[in-house]
Amino acid sequence: MLITARHALLPMLAGVFLAALMTASSVSAAGGDIEIVDTGEDVDFPGTVDLSVTAEGDADIVEVRLFYRTVGSNVWAYAYPEFMPDNRVTASLNLTGEVSTYLPPGTEVEYYYEITDAQGNMLRTDPTVVEYEDTRFDWTEVKVGPLTLRYYDQSDLRVRGVVRLLESDLARLQTLLQLEQPDDIKGVIYSQRSHTLEAFPQQSRTTTEQQTFHGFAFPERSLFLGLGMGRGLIVHESAHLLLGQVMGDLALPTPAWLDEGFASYMDPSVKILTGESLSSRTNPLKAMRTVTGTPHSIGTFYQKSLSVVAFLIDEFGEPNFQSFIGQLSQGGTVDGSLTNVYGFNVDGLDALWASQSTVSQPSAPSAPERTNPDGNPSAILFFNSWLLGGLVILVLAAVSIQFVASKLRPARYPEEGLQPWEHPGLWDDKENEGPY
Repeated sequence: MLITARHALLPMLAGVFLAALMTASSVSAAGGDIEIVDTGEDVDFPGTVDLSVTAEGDADIVEVRLFYRTVGSNVWAYAYPEFMPDNRVTASLNLTGEVSTYLPPGTEVEYYYEITDAQGNMLRTDPTVVEYEDTRFDWTEVKVGPLTLRYYDQSDLRVRGVVRLLESDLARLQTLLQLEQPDDIKGVIYSQRSHTLEAFPQQSRTTTEQQTFHGFAFPERSLFLGLGMGRGLIVHESAHLLLGQVMGDLALPTPAWLDEGFASYMDPSVKILTGESLSSRTNPLKAMRTVTGTPHSIGTFYQKSLSVVAFLIDEFGEPNFQSFIGQLSQGGTVDGSLTNVYGFNVDGLDALWASQSTVSQPSAPSAPERTNPDGNPSAILFFNSWLLGGLVILVLAAVSIQFVASKLRPARYPEEGLQPWEHPGLWDDKENEGPY
């Protein structure tokens, strides 16, 4: 959804003379003056960002061009606002119709005007920024690390609880990506599903009706949209944006299995399944460059993507994963970067992952042993040992009973691994209540 230029910029009048005479509002040249009388911005969601400029000059104004780009893009495009030539004109244009067929709410657009009169005099205004805001709601903002979170209809208690957890989540994300000073990112959070219908991008009829997706990231705009003040959703979408920053402009398009798998891995609440349990019902990695399919197949896509990325990081260590991402950011292919760092390509990764029967878990730190001054274990230690032994026996008995009961129950349609914001059962018109 990057904005692309339609035409090269007009040749600028040469020489120091023009540069010296440029001001914030007007340029004087060839014996004539052009002045800005007024400018206007009218944002009305959905679909309206009306920009207008009123200018007058000694000669008739014959051309007004509006140059624009989304903030963060290096590419300018231009359009022609409508007006009737005169020595005083008002030109206006609805920018949303020019930028693209879809503009995410929260997008910031930088723009300026070039105004030319019949004698060839030209005025260029200073760039300014307008935000395509969803004007239906009264928004509140909170800052967490590089993330500005915008929301409405959320309790202060819930927001404070989520923000407290996000501080460590985003710090962990920056550490893994080796981002010491990330660029600012923005998240726009909706509180009800019905409010997202005009804000989220249109999907297929099936995925829209079954509410498959609860969040959308736009790395080129440093922006994501989400439903609900959920910690997992916010971490997931933030991971997309920060990974996009690391990849930069030199990288080839990131395959969806890596992008979605990494974003899911950064959510501390996800359930990671093994390659052995997933391989028979998922596509090979080479067929997972984009997210497509039915809601259920999309669910298994996410499961495998998460499991593969977890396999790379947990089995081979974070430094190797960082080297892998680093090579991709320099324009390396996935096959080449995997081979250079790990010694296997995508097919080799698929085969190794499919044979994975267990998921590694971080070991808990051991507690120091307590003894009596004479060096013999204390009576408290003996008591604790008996107590812990009894608890272990009880836990094993409970697990055994649960296992036997699960075998007696009929099998259910497998949906394990769906992230909380992707599960259709959590889509309703009321905010899901939680501890924060």
